[in-house]
Order: sequence, then structure tokens, then C-alpha cells
Amino acid sequence: LICAWVATSIFENIPHIEDEIAYVWQAKIIAEGDLYLSSPTCPKCFLVPFVVDFNGIRFGKYPPGWPAILGLGIKLGIRNWINPFFAGFSIWLIYLLVKRLLNEKTGLIAIFLTITSPFFLMNAGSLLSHIWSLWLTLVFIHTWLDVVHPRDCQTIPLWLPPILSGLSLGLLALTRPLTAIGISI
Repeated sequence: LICAWVATSIFENIPHIEDEIAYVWQAKIIAEGDLYLSSPTCPKCFLVPFVVDFNGIRFGKYPPGWPAILGLGIKLGIRNWINPFFAGFSIWLIYLLVKRLLNEKTGLIAIFLTITSPFFLMNAGSLLSHIWSLWLTLVFIHTWLDVVHPRDCQTIPLWLPPILSGLSLGLLALTRPLTAIGISI
């Protein structure tokens, strides 16, 4: 809810920087079922930051992972809630991860530090891909740990963690390729 408040009250639910403008442009195109448009007759007359005109087509310069999620949010009418939603689940996953690796008290300290971090709140209130990437990274780490070190009381099927691990890393590669390489290493 704090992240949604930041998005609404501070950022007014509109893109403020060129990256956000390009992401929203790409998301609108994807929401309509396309990955690109035909270039206008005068491309320089209709400039959009970080949107490229090449060989008669106009497309965003970013990988399609995050714009696809934003496009889904646009289709459902919840674009402004996408980052706050994934921020909330990321906080929960941070708690579970730190609790699993250390203890519950440290997990509570970790989420307190996360929710009081201006950097986290700023990104969670923006239209950038950072929070989505954080969530995918945390899902990957959790599921990878379940593959390598399964818990004794594991109630999920053994085939599910490797599939979720691969899917989350694949989606991360479609969003931030170099981050995916770093995380996989």
C-alpha cells in the first residue's frame, strides 16, 4: 500500500523519465497485440524517447518482458498497481528467503529495511522494470534452493521447482538479459 501511495501521490501514476515513457509506449503496443508499428511518414516529426524507427517499423529498444507485463496491466485496467503488487510479494519473498537462510528475526529486520528504503519505494512506485526483476530473481532463488536443497516437509511436487526456476530465469532474461546472466552465474 505504501508503494501504491508513492505511485499515486508522488509520481501521479504517469511516466516521468524517458525509460518509463518507452516502457508505457511498448506496453500499449503489446496490449493491442503487436510488437511494433509501421513508422510514420515523418518519423522525426513524432519522436518518442527510446523508440526506434528502422526499415519502416517503429519499436521500443527494450526487451519485451516488462512491457508485456505492463501491457497486461493496461488490458486489465490495473497498470498503476503492477509494481506495488510485485513489491508486496517481493517483500514477502525476502522475508521467507532470509528466514530460510538465517532466522525469523533477521527476516523481519530485512523486510523492515526493505520497506523503509527510499530506493525500493521509489522503484516500486515507478513504471520501471526493477521491481518485476527483483520478484523474478527472488522466485528463481527460492525455487533453485528447493531444487538443490529440498526441505523435509516439502508439500509441493518435486517437478515444480525446476520448472518455476527455469520460467522465472527465462522471464528475467526477457526483461533484463544481463541481470539474468549475472543471477544465473
